[in-house]
Amino acid sequence: MNNDKKPRRALKLIGIIFLIIFLGFASGILGELFTKRYLSNWSYFRDLYFTENNTDMNQKQIIINDPRKVVVEEDLRLSQLAEDMQPQVVSIYKKTAISKNLIDNILLPSNYLGMASILTSDGWLITSQNTGVYVGSIAVTSNQKAYEIKRIINDPASGATFVKIDVQNLPVIKFADYSALLAGEHLAAFNALNGQIEPVFSLNKEYKELVSKYDFVFSSQDLSKKLLIDVRLSSSFKGAPIFNYQNEVVGIFVSDNKAIPIGYIKPIVADVLKSEKIVRPYLGIHYINISKAPGLDKTQTQNQENGALIWPNSAGVSVEADSPAYGKLLKNDIITSIESQSINSDRDLADIILEYKTGQEVRIKYFRDGKEAEMSLKLK
Repeated sequence: MNNDKKPRRALKLIGIIFLIIFLGFASGILGELFTKRYLSNWSYFRDLYFTENNTDMNQKQIIINDPRKVVVEEDLRLSQLAEDMQPQVVSIYKKTAISKNLIDNILLPSNYLGMASILTSDGWLITSQNTGVYVGSIAVTSNQKAYEIKRIINDPASGATFVKIDVQNLPVIKFADYSALLAGEHLAAFNALNGQIEPVFSLNKEYKELVSKYDFVFSSQDLSKKLLIDVRLSSSFKGAPIFNYQNEVVGIFVSDNKAIPIGYIKPIVADVLKSEKIVRPYLGIHYINISKAPGLDKTQTQNQENGALIWPNSAGVSVEADSPAYGKLLKNDIITSIESQSINSDRDLADIILEYKTGQEVRIKYFRDGKEAEMSLKLK
């Protein structure tokens, strides 16, 4: 009896396998017919068709039916972005001596310094320090009106410069949520000098050149990371906004393919407008982000895969003497979170600190000698 059952089981199993293969084949055919019959009127599917030429894997290819249309739509989208962005930026020029001869007062490209984006309707602008902007230089709006720059506030930590001109009713930029920026996201740079828009992709929103071992030791006050894009732009883009396809600024172009992350600028804008001072919270520690430091042994990281391991910088300092953490946090402690915000490869300690205010008390979780602990610190 048992010998008779074995061939029957084998036949059933073979039958099931053939049935699965048949259903898969049939669903593929029905899916193609359904797409052609019912989805072809949808704009997304209208430009696709299935070729009868099989690939090496014996599968049909999906081909863009009208690639020219896709290119045209992308061009139209970029054109609209440029049109929306143009009133929100200004060109900056060196000041020239005023002449009685009208034509001598025209600002030439040779006097061009760079660009700035409009922060407020009453004339606060944001640009990069490497434009060389100075008090007395000239900002020209999209309608070709010229205004003398009255005040400048430099932010050495980020490399940005706040600029003030006396004017009202200017259109203003919108800030993107920098933490939501994705690698490979479509972005664009706008050049007010010639109205040029340059499509780019984001490569790395936390780029920092790492050469020596001490490059892996960060400071809680370190704002040297850059937004890295895939295109090296010309120097005429200095200070230009890098924006996403929702017309939100994600960075301020500096040079080559690097931009200042808008995440460094956004938290301090209110204080700059109120007091005309750069104010950021101060923690004063040096650390290694263990999720970004290859080669560390688990015994060295207390079996933690993420966190900020407090470690001396090249000067031998791990916690600054004026730090609120001085005498409380020690070398080899690993901070894992601040106010329930975990420190990992996507969220660095310095970035999290930027979200708080001076004088604000924060709760810190950390590991010491393999044991988890908590403490509260008041940021300076």
